[in-house]
Amino acid sequence: MKFIIANALSFACLAAMVVIGIIMYPGLPETIPTQYNFEGVAGNYMPKLVVVLIMPMSYAVSIVVINLMIRFSPEKFAMTNSLRAMDIIVFSAGLLLLASHVGLMVSLGDADSFHQYFAIGMACFLIISGNVIGKTERNFIFGIRIPWTVASMENWRATHRFAGRLMVISGLLLLPLSLYWPSLLLNLALGLGWLVVAAIYSFVFYLKNERNSENKKEAS
Repeated sequence: MKFIIANALSFACLAAMVVIGIIMYPGLPETIPTQYNFEGVAGNYMPKLVVVLIMPMSYAVSIVVINLMIRFSPEKFAMTNSLRAMDIIVFSAGLLLLASHVGLMVSLGDADSFHQYFAIGMACFLIISGNVIGKTERNFIFGIRIPWTVASMENWRATHRFAGRLMVISGLLLLPLSLYWPSLLLNLALGLGWLVVAAIYSFVFYLKNERNSENKKEAS
């Protein structure tokens, strides 16, 4: 029961995927494009049954697996103070999948339509996750896991607080821009660009605040 209550929003998102899929299924063509390139050309067609099932099944498995990984994380990475933040992040990922799920069934070869739905989901993910990612402790499940953040709690905290601000800004930009310029390039730039900037920030933080102390320890 505790598991269901903690993930109530995620299960509501999952239920929405299932219900929308059931409602739209009869009117869908037998095959549906699931991929669009930079020119907006559709490709990688799949049977409609697969398209209707793949997102809900993937998300259901993710909810269970992530919660199991949290429960059985090593003591050093137990995340006892960030469980609620992780639940919110899982929910925000569900909104991204829900928007993608609907986008695939609605666009039917219209790249602009799909990219707009995807952008809405990505913006929701960035804004919601960005507000809580700075509260997460070091873990093996979610976050910017590069050498400097994994090795240092201070670096992890500083990098993820900075990344959280970038995520919110990216999400707030993505929503209006996608209405006028829906494209794969825009989704990639604002959906993933913050990650590159945050990784660079982590390295700079290491050079400025941690490298000298490591050198002093080695010298002594």
